[in-house]
Amino acid sequence: MVDTRYKEIVDYLKEAWLDLEKAEDSIMNMIKKIRADLDENPNEELFNEWQFLKHRLEDIEEMIEEIEDIILDLQDP
Repeated sequence: MVDTRYKEIVDYLKEAWLDLEKAEDSIMNMIKKIRADLDENPNEELFNEWQFLKHRLEDIEEMIEEIEDIILDLQDP
């Protein structure tokens, strides 16, 4: 059971987690589109954008994992 002093923090983290999940989905969709565009018309600008988004996606995935770990720690002190 979550201690009441952590409930507000856990709720905030869950909201942040959901926002990051949405951002992750959005970035993955952009990556897929750019990848398809690269297959049809390879150019350096698209490749650079694809790499940038890929790195941002990795950052977001790490943040999601960290938030999940924090939520679990707060729920099971």
